[in-house]
Amino acid sequence: MRRTIPEYESKAVWRLFIYSLILASSYTLSRTVGDSLFLSRIGSESLAAIYVVSGIVTAFVASIWFSLTRKLSLEWSFRASGIAFSLMTFLAALLLPSFHHSLWLLAGIYLLADVKGCVNAINVVTAMNQILGGHSSRQGWARVGLGMPLAGILIGVLIGVEANWVSLRSWLFLSAALDLVGAVTVWNSRKLIVPKTSQFPRSLDAMSSIAERFSHRARVYASSTKFQFWIGCLIATKVAVLTMVSFEWKLSVHAVYVDDEESLTRFFGVFYAVTGVITVLLQAFVAGWLLKRRNIGLSILVMPVSLLAFNTLFVLGSGVLFLVVVSTLAKMMEVWRRSVHDTALGYLYTKIKREKRRRAIAWNSGLVKPLAEVSVSLVLLFGSGITHRLTLLAATALWLTSTFALLRLVRKTQRRKKRTVALSENAAVKGEAAEPA
Repeated sequence: MRRTIPEYESKAVWRLFIYSLILASSYTLSRTVGDSLFLSRIGSESLAAIYVVSGIVTAFVASIWFSLTRKLSLEWSFRASGIAFSLMTFLAALLLPSFHHSLWLLAGIYLLADVKGCVNAINVVTAMNQILGGHSSRQGWARVGLGMPLAGILIGVLIGVEANWVSLRSWLFLSAALDLVGAVTVWNSRKLIVPKTSQFPRSLDAMSSIAERFSHRARVYASSTKFQFWIGCLIATKVAVLTMVSFEWKLSVHAVYVDDEESLTRFFGVFYAVTGVITVLLQAFVAGWLLKRRNIGLSILVMPVSLLAFNTLFVLGSGVLFLVVVSTLAKMMEVWRRSVHDTALGYLYTKIKREKRRRAIAWNSGLVKPLAEVSVSLVLLFGSGITHRLTLLAATALWLTSTFALLRLVRKTQRRKKRTVALSENAAVKGEAAEPA
């Protein structure tokens, strides 16, 4: 039976999968506890304000993290973030009984989850790009991407079943322990780096093919400046749309479970479990297939197109039940983002040179993303209902436009690569014809 993931890269893939699973589990715990504590004890009236503060704090921390990671190796970056998050989460759990309704502590736990999600995303995407690279199998990328949805299933089911018996403080202790485990999961990253497949034996037919011999030398990269601009626009508009969708969804859920902390926590846990199951199915049967067929365009177009339809219905519709259903359906599109969209988007970074990838990932995930969240949160905080809806539609349309522009840039790069390969092949044929018999 043919292996879908080559043997020489399986070790790196499995290690990265475990790392992603642990970090995603810790984040899911922190996110669930942070949302439940803040909404049930502080209330939804302060939700827009905490969105603004969250974006500012995340951007500040990410900028510091970006400066540090430029001087640290991958292993030390992973260890430093894991140990720091473990200590802060453990401290928050210790303080919770004494300051159970303190705005500063509950807001701090909420913000810690956001910062953890941002830094962990930078770590995982950077590790995939630096260790796997663009020459590894597409199934390997899809396999690592299974970590987050599986974490959603495991943690969601665990919280849904045990919500009445396990305190929120205990979940924080578990999150701190997972952060510590994640800090030591990926080590010796240089030994894990997957070499180019051309260094390994191929079939006789492939070795005899002139195109195969020369195509790996004809690496053509996209303009890093244009790529950075368009992927930055895509991420900024995507974050703006998802932030507004998440805001409306949380408001509707809180309206149903007012002053019922256990039920609210259980709802979030069950929701993450259900969406996790759907995400795993998409990741297992759709993401790898699309990446294998190099269908990047469909992978990243489905989400903005779908959300443009849902958000248009939300803006034009009325009635509490209708708006709750539409916002929930829009929130459910997170399953496509986690399974297919973000995997394909992470893979697109391989279209620029390796030495520029780490900077681009840190810039977009650490600065563009939180600053976009700050901007749209200010609209939520100070804007009217009409302003919210117009901003939502405009951001969705800009997201779709940025996606088309980025895909156009990538296709131009692919056409240049094909021409370069053809020239290399022709030169090789002429060279072999010129050799004496």
